[in-house]
Amino acid sequence: MLFADVCGSTRLYEQYGDEIARADLAKCLQLLAAVAALFDGETIKTIGDEIMCAFADPVKAALTASEMQAGLHNAGKENKFKMGALHIKIGWHYGAVNWRGDELIGEAPITAQQAIGLAKADEILTTRQSIDALPPAMFPNWHVIDRIEAAAWSGDLEICKIPWEQTGEETQISSRPMAHMMPTEAQLKLDYLGTIFRVNAQQTHCVIGRGRNADLQVNGNFTSRQHAEITYRNGRFNLRDESVNGIVIVEDGGITRRLRREEG
Repeated sequence: MLFADVCGSTRLYEQYGDEIARADLAKCLQLLAAVAALFDGETIKTIGDEIMCAFADPVKAALTASEMQAGLHNAGKENKFKMGALHIKIGWHYGAVNWRGDELIGEAPITAQQAIGLAKADEILTTRQSIDALPPAMFPNWHVIDRIEAAAWSGDLEICKIPWEQTGEETQISSRPMAHMMPTEAQLKLDYLGTIFRVNAQQTHCVIGRGRNADLQVNGNFTSRQHAEITYRNGRFNLRDESVNGIVIVEDGGITRRLRREEG
């Protein structure tokens, strides 16, 4: 379960007025919902300046949180909002959940609310239980920031912070390509936020990056100008990292691999 709140919304209404604030906040929540959907998340509800999303896979919840922060950061830089850059805080937890009518209840929403209650603007907070459900290599720089009493069970709850901004040590492309094999011809379909690029026997390579000459532009916070190249040769698809910092590949099932100036 993941909650994301727009920070300082009361001040934004006071400063910009109801019409502008309401329109920008709605646009912001639409962006966050689109990111959640990209990682198979379900938007349960939006309330004012908050969105609540559910995920079956903790890896996808973690990727969504990072991509929400990066996507909103980039939207602010691109002047997508009349109020200027908006900031969110995120709290999420991987655990049991139940339905009561149309409402989700149980450990996951209760604990995620505890996490977001401690978060500050631009932060992603989760729990030690959620960290333990992720591949160890996925977020090596997480750390415990607090230990509080759990509301969903008897005992302590460790609150952890996950860094999402690029540190210079590692670059992460979280929106991973999906491969679709056709009966008569191998084909790799790359889908990034609705932009489609296909690699096959006719189109044998694709450059991925945030540069203007990239075949697939990924304008994320974790992307180099020419980050990687995918090639098709001898019936196989190959991914080569061309960035300074490297790539973390997250496969189905949560298996992770790292590439740095190498092919895999």
